[in-house]
Amino acid sequence: MLLFNIIHFTKKLIVTTGLVCIISSEMFSKGLPKEYYEISDVNESKKYFFDYLYKLIEKENKSIIKERNFISSFLNKNILSIDFDSLEFKKFLQIKKKYKISKLFDIKSFMKKIDIIPPSQALAQAATESGWGRSRFIKEANNIFGHWTYNPSIGMLPEDRTIGATHFIRIFKSLQASISAYMLNLNRNLAYKTFRDKRYTQRLKNKHPDGLHLSQTMLNYSGIAEEYLKILKDIIQINDLHKYDKKFYQQIN
Repeated sequence: MLLFNIIHFTKKLIVTTGLVCIISSEMFSKGLPKEYYEISDVNESKKYFFDYLYKLIEKENKSIIKERNFISSFLNKNILSIDFDSLEFKKFLQIKKKYKISKLFDIKSFMKKIDIIPPSQALAQAATESGWGRSRFIKEANNIFGHWTYNPSIGMLPEDRTIGATHFIRIFKSLQASISAYMLNLNRNLAYKTFRDKRYTQRLKNKHPDGLHLSQTMLNYSGIAEEYLKILKDIIQINDLHKYDKKFYQQIN
């Protein structure tokens, strides 16, 4: 009981002083497993990195597929038969809000935004943004993809933040949460509309979203623009990341 009171008091103190970002980041495990950082062989290290994160990417993509299937089933019903007081309709509205979809019953709007991120693309961006899992962001904040926040209660101060800047590095409770935020960002942020449009076009042609092709729409993800696209392309091709796309699509077919 004493320990609980101490922890409770500490949490109140942290929130009151605005230092929650410092302490809360110590309350959960951070970064990749310790054994990853002990691997000296480059090829073995890269394989571990891709295999480990692929499992988390797969899990999040399967969650998105469940939402997509639910929406597809719901919107293919006769609208006149919808019970607006049902839990099903409430779930529909929650998903609509989550993905920031404006048109209520427009299935095209939903299908464009609620879709998977190709594993090869996600893995390439994870490697690039996290410095192959060795950046301060991922080690101290479980932040794989360089997400920012302006809320100090869920962020940590960047070491080289420009004078006058107010952003923080977003702290995540887990790597899974970081991947979830990354996928939601690509699926609803206006900056990645081209990505969603091209992915939707691939769907219309009865093709699975192609990681290499879609990675080349990430122009707005990084300040280095075209060079960023080249880095993603090289990582995907050199490391044969298409095999992770193939693995995933074989599982869901």
